[in-house]
Amino acid sequence: MHDWRTQDEQLYSRVHQRTIIPLYPYLIEEDSKCRSGAPFLLLLIPSAPQDFYTRKALRNTWANESLVNSVHIIRLFLLGRSKSHEEKVIQESDIFHDIIIQDFVDSYYNLTIKTMMGMEWVSRLCPNVKYVMKIDSDMFFNPWFLVEKILQPKSVPKKNFITGMIVQNALPHRDKGSKWFMSTKIYSKKFYPLYCSGTGYVFSGDLAKEIYLAALELQTFPFEDVFVGMCLQKLGVKIFEPTEKWFIGEKVNYDRCKFAKLVTVHHFTPKELLQIWPEFMVAVETCDTKDN
Repeated sequence: MHDWRTQDEQLYSRVHQRTIIPLYPYLIEEDSKCRSGAPFLLLLIPSAPQDFYTRKALRNTWANESLVNSVHIIRLFLLGRSKSHEEKVIQESDIFHDIIIQDFVDSYYNLTIKTMMGMEWVSRLCPNVKYVMKIDSDMFFNPWFLVEKILQPKSVPKKNFITGMIVQNALPHRDKGSKWFMSTKIYSKKFYPLYCSGTGYVFSGDLAKEIYLAALELQTFPFEDVFVGMCLQKLGVKIFEPTEKWFIGEKVNYDRCKFAKLVTVHHFTPKELLQIWPEFMVAVETCDTKDN
């Protein structure tokens, strides 16, 4: 299991518990992204270096920063190191300035490190952001419904707030053949703590620093959404339970007015997103999004 902290970093975190430092050097940092003003919503999107087409599709659909006219939204794709794609990713970054990379190997089992990179970046370089949405790249996402129904820009910004598709009483996989295998040596409890599915969850900007600092005091864990749940448990932060099923964890056939009243739906390919998006933008304007 990868231990993401050197001895010096562990000592530093104990002595300077409120200090924010990167766990790995940045290869691309985009440290000026928030200098023009704190955004209302920041999208953190884990991405594999080779997924050029996916990032292009997201920029042209739900990760378009100008979609919601009433608020300032920015996006960041979170990547690890990949020598075979480095040159092309740098060229992409030079055009869009929406990619950050730290010097760790990009892999499935380093998703926790990738997510914590996002938390650290927000804490240090965009601390006044109102809300952060961590969302996977294989999702349908409705930013209008999230902003207008849940976050409500005209309301006082929430603090210590996080919500998404809540997972409770989840059992660790003990089958060694499972992609999600977890040994009792690493995690001996019967259930994982309450957590939000990593497919998509939104939290108040103040929590980024708290989660990151809590993470420094915990043993590393390969499943990022469970690990964030551990951090929330350590912090004593309660997950807000949605009043409706706004976050869908499985594939659902596209329905224009149904999707207008959702935040996320899982398992959408870039091709599918591009196909439905023009029609969905019309649905946003024409469908009734009031509660049933």
